[in-house]
Amino acid sequence: MKLPILFGIHCHQPVDNFSNIVDEIIQKSYLPFAQIASRYKNFKFAIHYSGWLFEYIKNKNPQLFSLFKKLLDQGQIEIFTGGYYEPILSAIPKRDRILQIKKLNSFIYENFGVSPKGLWLTERVWDPSIIPDVVECGIEYLVVDDYHFISMGFHKDNLYGYFISEQDGLAIKIFPIDQTLRYFIPFKELNEIDQYLKEIIHKGGKGAILFDDGEKFGVWPKTYEWVYEKGWLEKFLDLFTSSKDFQFMHYYDFVEKNPPMGLAYLPLTSYYEMGEWSLFADKFIEMERLSSFLKKTEFQNIYKTYLKGAHWKNFFIKYPESNHIHKRLLAISKKAYTLNDPLLNEYLFKGECNDVLWHGIFGGIYLPNLRDNTFKYIIKAEKRITALEGDEKIKISDLLFDGYGCCTLRNRNLATLWTIKHGGQLKSLDLLESEINLCNTLSRRWEGYHDTLLRSKEESTEATTGITTIHEMNITLSEEVKNKIAFDWYDRNSFVDHIVENYTPEEIAYTRYKEIGDFTNQPFELIPKDDQIIFERKGGIYLDKMYKTNLKKSFSLKDKGISFEIEINSSFTKNLYYILEFNFHFFNYNKLKVNGKKVGDILSNKNNLFIIDAGDTMLEINLDKKTEAIVYLVNTAHQSEQGVDFTTQGVCVALPFKFRKELTVSGFIKVM
Repeated sequence: MKLPILFGIHCHQPVDNFSNIVDEIIQKSYLPFAQIASRYKNFKFAIHYSGWLFEYIKNKNPQLFSLFKKLLDQGQIEIFTGGYYEPILSAIPKRDRILQIKKLNSFIYENFGVSPKGLWLTERVWDPSIIPDVVECGIEYLVVDDYHFISMGFHKDNLYGYFISEQDGLAIKIFPIDQTLRYFIPFKELNEIDQYLKEIIHKGGKGAILFDDGEKFGVWPKTYEWVYEKGWLEKFLDLFTSSKDFQFMHYYDFVEKNPPMGLAYLPLTSYYEMGEWSLFADKFIEMERLSSFLKKTEFQNIYKTYLKGAHWKNFFIKYPESNHIHKRLLAISKKAYTLNDPLLNEYLFKGECNDVLWHGIFGGIYLPNLRDNTFKYIIKAEKRITALEGDEKIKISDLLFDGYGCCTLRNRNLATLWTIKHGGQLKSLDLLESEINLCNTLSRRWEGYHDTLLRSKEESTEATTGITTIHEMNITLSEEVKNKIAFDWYDRNSFVDHIVENYTPEEIAYTRYKEIGDFTNQPFELIPKDDQIIFERKGGIYLDKMYKTNLKKSFSLKDKGISFEIEINSSFTKNLYYILEFNFHFFNYNKLKVNGKKVGDILSNKNNLFIIDAGDTMLEINLDKKTEAIVYLVNTAHQSEQGVDFTTQGVCVALPFKFRKELTVSGFIKVM
């Protein structure tokens, strides 16, 4: 009896990703894989392509789309479904996930004439509450990681098959993906893979289960040369399609020929690495160090049962920018449920694409273009709701689920979102005509991997064969680069209030000044008044003691701008500086000019600032007082599949005003 190999590839690109990037991935990964696979009739495998990517390939690369049909006609592929725009199913409402799955089911049936029985679970984020919904969509089985089972105490040697789980009396079959195979294919030499598969036979396993990213075959670092130019894939298929020990098998055939391994109830979890990534930075470091220690002890084979990271939704706490996006989508979803408008549904579903909401090895929330694409559909959806329901100029709600509430202020040109909990600040500045959020920025946060990047690291001396996976890359930075990495302790919104005794431009740019007020990230009281909103905080300045200080900010919208007035009254009687901070998002930072000068120059004695982005977007700040302007780019150093990426997240404009006891600053921000 040959051991069945259940082989699957999952392929996805973020909605509206750059066409040149998607085209390159098709040429380097999806197309050559399909071309080589089509020459091996005994290579039976599963494919999952997210709906947006399927649609893109159908319209832009008919050669590859025809290959899919050829592979199906040859009986080589089984097509898995999922959410059409690749949402995390447990992170979106019931209605949305059912409609997204059914949308991809319909696309598959209309184009390939088959109804999928298997479902790819986005990022393998498991929540048993989704079982009734996927069953309603005609799904019989799905795949998760073997870690899901191991974390519940299952033995790895007993995971070479499928299990039954249920929710509300509705059953689903669950296949555990073998993590060892995920790390071996396509990175290891064939003899190592062959040896491991034979070990499964010796353990009495019913099948070897692999379902992983298709981009590993050509797009991940060094894989194009390894998989195609050096012939790894052809050698792999030559060996295993003609083996006397193994046979490739479809998931539906395996289910028909094999009974389940038993019953299983799995926890809210994803794969092991995702649990690490979703931890707060200090806990990530602790988990890394603890796991490194345990790997050298008698617990090396069992520690993953007891050592767990955070739940995927912890990303909404870890990144306020992610929570902002997610909660606006939830609010749109509520409206979509009652309005039942097809166009609104489409905008919502595209916005629910998962990539922008988290960060691990891939850029995710750190990529401005992904955030731009999501905000585009959020703004489109909110405009559609306004068209269907009418306008509401001021709206106060607990949109962000922080218990403090926030305020939406809008007119026919702009929609603004203001946070109460964190400083009475502008969190979103949406240009309704161009569908851009000019406050789409990101704070420079300390990540767990910065601990490794910013300290010296010895090179690994362990012998290895094949090539390295992105989970195992060893990255070092020069001291010059390390010194340019900075971190923020507050959110990069606009109308951020700082009070300091003194400062230098460098201290401002690297957040190395001493904050002496309690206004930057603390709650304000919101007072709506006609078409105006007022934020006020009775706070303090902290030096030798606490000096009572009151800060009030008033805002209103006029045409394409925001009118503002800021008042400070303090019991402290000596000179201090109030720094008013703005953070804006543009598209071409290389060509960004402020009053005709490049970013980084100090602009002295100014009460008018003109920020222009290569002629596309222009923003003007008018003040009633002259001051110097400290303008700098907010750059992050974040992990990616290529190693470390340095990305500009926004431009900061810091305006210092000297004051004693009291200060009033008024002005107008205009978008052109």
